[in-house]
Amino acid sequence: MSACGKTRCARVLILLGVLILAFVTPVFADAGRVAPLNPDYLAYRQQMAAGVLLKTRTESGHPLGYRPAPGDLSHIDPSIIVFPGLHAKAIPAAYDLRTYGYVTAVRDQNPYGTCWAFGTMASLESTFKKATGDVEDFSEWHLAYFVYQDESASKPSFTQNAVEADEDPIFDQGGNVTQATALLARWSGAVDEADRPYQNVSPWPEASRPLATDPVAKHLEHVYYLGATFDATTVKNAILTYGAVAVRIVWDNAAFNSTTNAYYNAASTGGGHIVTIVGWDDAYAATNFGTDPGSNGAWIVKNSWGTSWGASGYFYLSYAEPTLGYPAVFVGADKTNFDRIYDYDSLGRVTGYGYTSTTGWFANVFTSQESSLGTSAATQEVLKAVAFYAWSANATFRVEIWTGGVAGNPMSGTRQLVHTGTLEVPGYHTVRLPQDVVLPTGTRFAVVVELTTPGYNFPIPIENPEVGYSDKASALADQSYISDAGTTWTDMTTAMANTNVCLKAFTVFEDVPVTPTVTGTITPTLSPTHGGSGGGGGCDMGMAPGLVLLLLPVALFLKK
Repeated sequence: MSACGKTRCARVLILLGVLILAFVTPVFADAGRVAPLNPDYLAYRQQMAAGVLLKTRTESGHPLGYRPAPGDLSHIDPSIIVFPGLHAKAIPAAYDLRTYGYVTAVRDQNPYGTCWAFGTMASLESTFKKATGDVEDFSEWHLAYFVYQDESASKPSFTQNAVEADEDPIFDQGGNVTQATALLARWSGAVDEADRPYQNVSPWPEASRPLATDPVAKHLEHVYYLGATFDATTVKNAILTYGAVAVRIVWDNAAFNSTTNAYYNAASTGGGHIVTIVGWDDAYAATNFGTDPGSNGAWIVKNSWGTSWGASGYFYLSYAEPTLGYPAVFVGADKTNFDRIYDYDSLGRVTGYGYTSTTGWFANVFTSQESSLGTSAATQEVLKAVAFYAWSANATFRVEIWTGGVAGNPMSGTRQLVHTGTLEVPGYHTVRLPQDVVLPTGTRFAVVVELTTPGYNFPIPIENPEVGYSDKASALADQSYISDAGTTWTDMTTAMANTNVCLKAFTVFEDVPVTPTVTGTITPTLSPTHGGSGGGGGCDMGMAPGLVLLLLPVALFLKK
């Protein structure tokens, strides 16, 4: 073959290689996968498609209101969860948070399907009371409203589905603790009950409509998800460590013994309901239940049907109850912990994303805003903490903060810090950073997380549009990034449209250190560096170095 022919052949091979890469590269550019959805949610979605609407009432008219979430927790083994700071000790045979004053008053959700909001707030109020002694009363009305009504353009609501003709299109939508987490984590509450009281009437008065300006009383710090299945020992330890636990059951009036206020749903039929466990009694007799559960023992449960129902609003739930699931604990903090939140996931974690490994990298890029508190004092914005979801026990993380940088690579610019740790309990977590990062206004900064979730190959938490649930999720390019190893990065919107990673940053405003200004006549002290003769008549050369450099060319010119 001639040299010309060889050259032409080489060019053809190169062109062929380029074409192959052009077609093959997109296939391998993002090998990630989305986690399977919750089987309960899929069943619910099929029922909705078939026209079977959510059951929000019992046969006797008491309101229910549980609606499954898309996130699947079935991979979590609750028996291996050990709570931070919990020392190994024997669990008592009986325990009741009410004995120690760690439970707030019984509320009444009537006439709306808002049990999920009451279970959330009952847990949050209890953990505050146990940790600080503060008596809190949070607004379920405010929470239940903004779950299905847009709070602002950046804080949209979850999807409203069809309801029965006689039900409220907002407050009878039903919900779950995952939705409650999303709203509280974005600071849409918790609001005090006094500022937005619950309405036990239908139709509800227009004057009671919650507002985006309703003042936030407390911030969310953690939500501990204790799995889809129910482990008695883990729940008991959670109560001993933190306080009341919200939990899902399936309610059927036929399973309730009104004489003893005991419940055991052997048939597992009825409608979903969220209640709050506040204690237990191992010796509670099996004969108290309408149907023999086969063993003694019961949970002490706070309901949200008012004090005229059950035992002043409480009932006993058999240890053998087959419909127990999705236990969760809400833990908060004072609203003064942070001044500003940066995030994109206003609807929280919908599902997970991964690369066939228990480890994944994800990042969010933000631009710092004006740090003034509106006072005359100069302030600076300081990054203090980040927050994300880890849906596995004993997850390990590595957080990096980068400033500056360019689009396409969140790990470009200047790395400000690295922080590592372990999250013993699955859920939503606020992680304090070991050192401050000052963010001058207009600073591009990236929060980067490497997360390993043992036994779970979808470690990256994402907010994505899910039909009938989070349809309003949206995202822009250069907001969220994902990676399998933290070396090459994919913009989340190219992997999945309108999808962000669930990763927040929290900042505070601090006074800028001010150098004291000295007034009056100042006699300069000359240093040897700046010259000055040792005796009188010397020439003072203590001028600014810049001025010396400026005059140097003039002196050389004159010398010529």
